[in-house]
Amino acid sequence: MDLDQHPGKKIKWIIDNYEKGNSAEFARKVALSGPTVKSYIDEKTKPGYDALQSILRVYPQINLHWFILNQGPIQRELQDNELDILEENHRLREGIKSLYAVYVEGNN
Repeated sequence: MDLDQHPGKKIKWIIDNYEKGNSAEFARKVALSGPTVKSYIDEKTKPGYDALQSILRVYPQINLHWFILNQGPIQRELQDNELDILEENHRLREGIKSLYAVYVEGNN
């Protein structure tokens, strides 16, 4: 990938590689609206600080220097403590989904 690209191309790369092309799932995860994500991908707008921060929090394996400064590899190696945190977050999300299914949707 040409590193000197609009952030929308980088966001599209993240969506394609981490969300199997599902931009709605990406938007949900990073708490952005679908039209906002589309405007980034279409290169009509660029993400601001809050959007960048949310994207990099949700996808910690993305190299900040690549995303912001166009330097270095796309992905970075996560440290053991970061992997532990990601695993714990995944367990918490799955637990919340289960509770939601039971208490809100009435599924057992």
